[in-house]
Amino acid sequence: MLGSWDIKISKNMPEKVATAVGKLADTLIGAEYTPILYLGSQVVNGTNHAVLAEQLITTGKDTKNVVVIIFNEKGMDCTLVNIERVVLGGGELGGVAINTTTDIPEDVKAAFETAKEGFVGANVEPVALLGTQVTKGTDYIFAAKVTPVVKEPSVKVGLVIANDMTGKFSITDLLSSKQEVLCGYAFTWLK
Repeated sequence: MLGSWDIKISKNMPEKVATAVGKLADTLIGAEYTPILYLGSQVVNGTNHAVLAEQLITTGKDTKNVVVIIFNEKGMDCTLVNIERVVLGGGELGGVAINTTTDIPEDVKAAFETAKEGFVGANVEPVALLGTQVTKGTDYIFAAKVTPVVKEPSVKVGLVIANDMTGKFSITDLLSSKQEVLCGYAFTWLK
């Protein structure tokens, strides 16, 4: 459907998009970007491409964030449209420690599966660990492929927060301009 995202989660991205990501350091002062995943494309006045990336703010106190970068490919050009911060990093007590990896450690996968127990309505597959936050227990923050359990599912890319102690599990749509909640919370006491 015109305007909807065609999700293609991958470590590889189209050549023009990879070139555009590489040029960000030359065009934007004060931040460096390291791609994590190519998320997909959308046909809108050309083709929009979404890339999940780690952002390192290099002015003053170095701070890491996770951002979604949107590029528009039209003809021979691929230009930056938007950079939206989706996870704000912070070194302070209770802040999010950004540690991005697509190789999710086994103990973190186990914490994800434990928090997901009792959750219904969608298949959720973590594809990258974005960071952690020590709260009551540990919040693990993931990018995940989310497939609703419906007749004709529309795959989404979710920002998932799973807590290893409380069992809270939430999913937010990474490619929605409104950052809508795809699913609420599932609590371990519902098991």
